[in-house]
Order: sequence, then C-alpha cells, then structure tokens
Amino acid sequence: MKIILLASGEFALPTLEILAEQRPEIELKLISQPDRSKGRGRKLTPTPATAKAVELGIETATPKSVNSPEGEQYIKDFAPDYLVLVDYGIKLSPETIALPKKAALNLHPSLLPAYRGPAPMPWALIKGEPITGVTTQLIADKIDCGHILLQEPTFILDHETLSQLAHRLGLLGATLVRRTLTEMEAGTLEPEPQDERLASKAPKLKKEDGLIDWQAPAPALFNRIRGLNPWPGTYTFLRGKRLKILAANPVSGPYLLAPGALRVENDMLLVGCGHMETLRIDKLQLAGKPARSAAEFLRGHKINSGDTFKNR
Repeated sequence: MKIILLASGEFALPTLEILAEQRPEIELKLISQPDRSKGRGRKLTPTPATAKAVELGIETATPKSVNSPEGEQYIKDFAPDYLVLVDYGIKLSPETIALPKKAALNLHPSLLPAYRGPAPMPWALIKGEPITGVTTQLIADKIDCGHILLQEPTFILDHETLSQLAHRLGLLGATLVRRTLTEMEAGTLEPEPQDERLASKAPKLKKEDGLIDWQAPAPALFNRIRGLNPWPGTYTFLRGKRLKILAANPVSGPYLLAPGALRVENDMLLVGCGHMETLRIDKLQLAGKPARSAAEFLRGHKINSGDTFKNR
C-alpha cells in the first residue's frame, strides 16, 4: 500500500508515527507546509510533521501548496493508493483529491457533522460538550462535508484543556486512521453521507476571542478558559496591564461580587461573573512575567477593595 500523508501540525504526529511503524508493508511519504520563520531571530523552522519525518527517515516534500504544479507532480510520480490528510492546513483542490488510485481521506477531530471547520476542539470545550471524538471521512470539495468512513467517540474530561484534549484525540485518531485504511483495503467499509440536519460550525479563532467578558456566567468562562488554552489564551486587564488567565474554577458561596470585581479570601483570588456567580482564579500570568499560581501572584501584588478586572 502506497500512502502520502499530508500533515503539518503536532496533532498529526501520532498518525505519522503509526503509519511509519507499518513500513515496509506501507510505502510512506510526507507532504508538509514549507519551513516558516519563527522567533526573534526569524530562523526558518520546519513544521512538527517535517521534523518528525526527518527523525523517522521518511521522504518529505514541502511545496508551497499541494495543489501547485510541483505538489501535484510529486503525487503523480509516487502514484499513491491513498492521500491521508491530518492537520495539513491547506484545502485540497478537486484535481488533487482525484490523484490517488483509491481515495483521499481526512482525519477530523470531532464527531462530524458536528463542528465542521478549522477549530473543532476549542469550540467543543467552549460549548461545554460532554462528548467529542474523531472522524475519518472521504475528502470532498466542500470542507468537512465528505462521506463518513469511521468514528470513535470519547468523553471530554471535567478539567481538560485544549492541549490535553488535542493530545488524546491525536492518539485516538491515529488508531482510527490505521483501522480505516485496513478496512478500506479489505473492502468492508461503506462510506455514509453526513446528516446535514446535525451540522454545526467551528470557525477559526482570533486573538480577540480570548478577551474575557466577566458578564458571562462562571461555567461559561471556565469552559472558555480551558478551551482557549494554550491558544489564543484568555486575558483581562488589571490596572491597565494585560493579564492572562490560565486556569480557573467556578466556586459556590455567598460572595455576591459584581462582574469583574475581585476579592482575596484565604489566599484565593475570586472574581465576580454574570448571574452573581464566582470564579476562583488558579493560575495567571502578567504580561512580561512568568506564569504563577494565584497564591504566588498575591504575594507580590496587593489586591485592594474595589479592584476589578476590566476589558481594556
């Protein structure tokens, strides 16, 4: 079986590794996005998938786009049975989708048709979903709308952050990709169309999505904080300085704090939310400073009566 994996980000690494383990039964190549300038020195840095492929001894191509003449020619020369797309970051053209001998398929980190789009994991957390999962689907011209091949559900853990959920779903998805390819080769898999009545969207996130609105109820803010950790991160302002909120929990008690109002109680930093609810701040980071627990932060920053978190 000949496979080209199209992958760039860390979410794809378990799939890359699980396919690499099946060599020589699988002939595997990688197409990833080009190296990017990063850091203060703007040094060219390969994608996580490229770096891992080099470590594993897998041939890698990094065209500007897989849909470019260079990318398409690379695929034609190898003549793969399957294209497998995982966290690649570029939409495939109809011409590219048609290049493999058998199928072009995608791993998506939601239970499609729920949360179609580029940010399914953050939105599942933000919305407080109890269950999510991974889906393999045939790639269609319309993003995330192809026929479903296989799905694997999983519970979202109570205090799971985006990075933790992504790690779990990456591992779960790698196993599902391997199972999908095995069943497709055996001819035992029947693709099923998605039910459009159940479709929902997971639009791309922006940095400003991390600004906290303290008028929201505490459970909603708890879900937003964990759903946007590590990127874009949630933030507020204290005395005109930007403050990242890295971890928090709703707490019960007769605190009766106005939205954004702060109180210190037994080394706890409490903040009022909508519906007269309260959030306990557990971990935070002042701009230009290291992340600290609330207790560490309070030892160096006095919170006065009347102090509030603001939106600017």
